[in-house]
Amino acid sequence: MAVKKGPKENRFRPSVDALFRSAAYVYGPRAIGVILSGALDDGTSGLWSIKRLGGITIVQQPSQAQVDTMPRSALEYVEVDYTLPATEIGAWLGHLVQEPLAPGVMEASETTTRMATEVQIAAEGGAFQKGIMQLGELTPFTCPECHGILVRIVEGKMSRFRCHTGHAYSDSALLEAVMETTGEMLWQVIRSFEESAMLLNHMGHHLREAGAIGRAEIFFAKARALEQRSRTYHADVLQHESLSGDNLGQQPEGTAYLNIPYQ
Repeated sequence: MAVKKGPKENRFRPSVDALFRSAAYVYGPRAIGVILSGALDDGTSGLWSIKRLGGITIVQQPSQAQVDTMPRSALEYVEVDYTLPATEIGAWLGHLVQEPLAPGVMEASETTTRMATEVQIAAEGGAFQKGIMQLGELTPFTCPECHGILVRIVEGKMSRFRCHTGHAYSDSALLEAVMETTGEMLWQVIRSFEESAMLLNHMGHHLREAGAIGRAEIFFAKARALEQRSRTYHADVLQHESLSGDNLGQQPEGTAYLNIPYQ
């Protein structure tokens, strides 16, 4: 196992998705992936990769998770083998590793070819040179981190995105990053207006001290106008939302998840 520097996946590095994806590609049916309590949908893509290549998937029962959105996302998009309370997962892992593994051969497919490329990117970098732009269809979206164009990669029922420098996002993580960037830009606009107003007032005072009263009033008037525009943006930024799969809700009301015991 290696912890590598490189582009973030779902806004973090190290990445649980990159870890699961590489385990799936290297170990195939011998890989076991476990998703526990956590926010957003980290791990869902990686768990899907483990399941796709014949591995075993385990998810903590959402009702017992402190933060249930990671388990809920995994259950929504992956045909999970076992859904268990956290207290039972360790014992069940001990049971699984004792079972004999049937021999199998990983079949070449579009999924394994793409996975091989992504595993190389996670280990070595050089996403553009390794052909990341051929991994999916081009989209009109851009990467919030580097502003590069994003390609859409389909995995079962879910979509995720990667840019040519290697940053990767689930759709929920991309939405949160875009909205966060929008909020930051609004604060930058407010800062720009207020700095401009301060500079205009500074210049106006100098003009008035020099006797150019008429010109000074023009500067003061423009400063007041910018201050008013700043207040307008300030009202907007206070209403700005941070949107993601977490706060928009991923689980329809009344949905229940089956607890599969290990005994």
